[in-house]
Formats: sequence, structure tokens, C-alpha cells
Amino acid sequence: MIFVAETEERSLYKFPTEAEAIAHCEGLDVEAAIWLFWDDSGSPLEPLFSVPNMRGLLTVANGVYTLVPAAAEHHGSLAEVLYEILHFEAQAPFNSEAGVRSHISRGQAA
Repeated sequence: MIFVAETEERSLYKFPTEAEAIAHCEGLDVEAAIWLFWDDSGSPLEPLFSVPNMRGLLTVANGVYTLVPAAAEHHGSLAEVLYEILHFEAQAPFNSEAGVRSHISRGQAA
């Protein structure tokens, strides 16, 4: 499971797989830090581009990326930033701060 925050609207999404999260989040927006990622336990993930985003005079193209554990300075854990989320775009129990916190605290205890 992958958690994804849209930083402009401050919305949190949950995707069953990395592939589904990546399909939802265009590379250009990911590079611009509009989307931030966490794994099932709330640990930060960052994109690793195998094909860079392209920007030309008249065209742009999204690159290709995968998600890898984030460097310490990339962004905080989900538990650290969850209070900033305004909208939860997932079904219960992930439709509230309390539900997400409960899930990630169980994952960190295991």
C-alpha cells in the first residue's frame, strides 16, 4: 500500500500498489513536489526517475519513475506531516487522520 499526498490541496490518497500510485501521479507534478509518497508503515518514499521529464519550447513529456526509500532530508514521515492533511480521499479506515495514524502505528510496532 502507498500513501500519497497532494500538496496543493493537502489531500491524502491511498493506493493498493506502487504501480497504481505512479499511474495517478504524473512525473512533472512529482518532480515539482506536488505529490509526496509514503509506504504502508508511513516511511517516506521518493521518486527515482529512469527516464527524465522532458521540457521543450512547445512540448512537455512525463518521465518514468519508481519509488524508493527517501533520503533523510527529502520529507518527513507520514506521522510527522499527517496533521497538515485537510482531505482524506480513501475509504475507511483511511478516511480520517485517526484511522491513518492507527494503521501506521500498528505497522511501526510490528
